[in-house]
Amino acid sequence: MIRQSERVRVTVRADAYSTEIVHSAEQFLRLSQEAGHLLTGRSSSCDPRFFFASVQRNIWEPLAVVVFCGESMVGVVYAKERKVAGFRLGLVYADATLDAMVVAEPADREWVFEAALQRLIERRGSRGLRLLIPAAGFELEVIHRLLEARQLDVHYAAVEHHCVLELGPGYDAFLEKLSKRTRRNFRYYRRRFEALGHTYVAAVPPAEFERVAFLLLEKDVVGADRDGIRRALGMLAAVKDPIYAGLRHQNGDWLSILGGWQEGDCGVVFLQMNNDRDYPQSALCITLRGYLIEAMIAARIPKMLFWDGVGPPLRRYCEVLPATGVHLDIPTPGWRFLRRLIGWTTHFLPGRLGVIASWVAPPVPRRNSEIV
Repeated sequence: MIRQSERVRVTVRADAYSTEIVHSAEQFLRLSQEAGHLLTGRSSSCDPRFFFASVQRNIWEPLAVVVFCGESMVGVVYAKERKVAGFRLGLVYADATLDAMVVAEPADREWVFEAALQRLIERRGSRGLRLLIPAAGFELEVIHRLLEARQLDVHYAAVEHHCVLELGPGYDAFLEKLSKRTRRNFRYYRRRFEALGHTYVAAVPPAEFERVAFLLLEKDVVGADRDGIRRALGMLAAVKDPIYAGLRHQNGDWLSILGGWQEGDCGVVFLQMNNDRDYPQSALCITLRGYLIEAMIAARIPKMLFWDGVGPPLRRYCEVLPATGVHLDIPTPGWRFLRRLIGWTTHFLPGRLGVIASWVAPPVPRRNSEIV
């Protein structure tokens, strides 16, 4: 950590806190050791090593605001700054939807969060914050206090992000709550897979899992890239109970892999890669998830969380965790004009550019359009 004399003081509810921001891998490793008293009994996703691994560093700069009261470390708030073509935008993002953004004792979490927001908004070069917060919780109250204390431009929007699938008491009971067609597909492709002599592997060795991930990348897996795979592997290596599962062809080739972890009463699915290019008729995604769901039910795990959502057919059976996206921006004329300009162009930008633009500024509604 840095010297106490270099910490920045902030005032919350008339109490003085001091804060410091850490960035580097070395600082995050040291933080994981020094914050041990805050991490006891908390989930793997609260560990600084997990957070650092979760940041895709070609487009983000990881950071953590460490909050002190006197000489005692009372909390840590994780965030990351957006980069485009290697340049920092001065826009910081933090996700509180899985209860891992603020690491502090329950009585301190609200004040630690407020101290961290003050530090981030006052940081040199800051243009704004992008926050994803639960629909109900202390985070919204803290934001309201921040807006009362200083002038900021604010925008709220409902956001769909992570989602949860309730598994039920037994695999057959789980299948019965699916539609007739989806239930048939889960059963049919499982029987077909086994009839061909292929196998489900519940515990793929981590080194083999990594090797297979990069092999499958050559099969044109949709949405996969090397940076994303490295990020996923780093996160899996940082959790306490990782899941490395896969489907193997009867000739020994790997058809599909799935990575995640178990956290308390929940199984988390983070990564899945399928060789759909060579086996388009095998429904590898459904087959592998069916095996994993059955294994989780057998282990008495009642729910499965899909990190960043899931597509059909399971999407319709999941509950989306309610979340609110909050844009907080420094109200300078130049930054306001630029955001307004970007907001107008968002509708016309393709793919990735549109995503980046809407992250900087929400789209400006078109004239004569209606929200339905």
